[in-house]
Amino acid sequence: MHGKSIHIELLVLLLICLWSAPVRAAQESAVVAILLSDSEEAYGRPVTTFSEEIERPVSVFNLHGDIMHDPDLKEKLFAARPALIFALGAKAAYAARLWTEERRDIPVIFAMVLNWQRYKLTEGRENMAGIAAEMAPGTQFANMIMFSPAVRRIGLLYSPQSGQIFDQAREAADLLGLELVAESIDHSRDLRLAFKKISAKVDAFWVLNDPLIYTMENLDWLEKRCVRDKLFCVGQTLNIAKLGLTLSVNSDNDQLGVQAGAMARNILERGQTPKDIGVMAPLNTQIIVNLNTAAKIGTNISPQALDLATSIIGR
Repeated sequence: MHGKSIHIELLVLLLICLWSAPVRAAQESAVVAILLSDSEEAYGRPVTTFSEEIERPVSVFNLHGDIMHDPDLKEKLFAARPALIFALGAKAAYAARLWTEERRDIPVIFAMVLNWQRYKLTEGRENMAGIAAEMAPGTQFANMIMFSPAVRRIGLLYSPQSGQIFDQAREAADLLGLELVAESIDHSRDLRLAFKKISAKVDAFWVLNDPLIYTMENLDWLEKRCVRDKLFCVGQTLNIAKLGLTLSVNSDNDQLGVQAGAMARNILERGQTPKDIGVMAPLNTQIIVNLNTAAKIGTNISPQALDLATSIIGR
């Protein structure tokens, strides 16, 4: 009787293995959808590195800058029966949130969304996770000090849409022994007056990726004003040092796809939920220094700090 019981148990185990093998195979071959906001070149490397990391078939869908560009795109994406959606850019992230309103069983990972908090992508949605486009305020401030040790008072302009980032910045400044001099603005046109109000009180200025601040008109004005006021001005996007600010501290998009791929595998293979993961800080940093601007404002950057820069303008 005991031997018969063992045989039954072995038979059950064999049936479980035979049943689970095709299920695992189906899961591993399930398509992952990549949804792009548009055809920007910046999305190329994240798409490639994500696809290599995920080791699953992928299908790429493109909004071409407008959620209504192809009214059938949602149906085409769902026809692929995706196990997960990787959304790049604000429009893609918003579309993925909207489209999965009735399909919350499909996890979404978003990335390359400037100031993602203002879109409320995770609010009331447990199927949404992501990677912030900006480095944490503490990382930004630590790099300011490394490249300009004299920095002690940091100016900051923000709008109500960046309230959460402002709170994080205040906490980070306190931890690093820095003084944060901040002004809130309600309109883009308020930037110049608010900047003039605080510029004499600070020795550095941090440009937020805030829609009321981060406009080409404002950036053109800030580039000239930072030089005039001899301020060490720092931004959070790849091009801001190229536009003339002294320093840019931003995420490394080449590695962003690897990070998102690891998150996706944790969801699809290890049972983590998007809610468990939340919105992560980017793991890799790009630092771009504009030596031409540094010379104009009288800042001498040490060779040791320059060795840590990803890219140097004006060497």
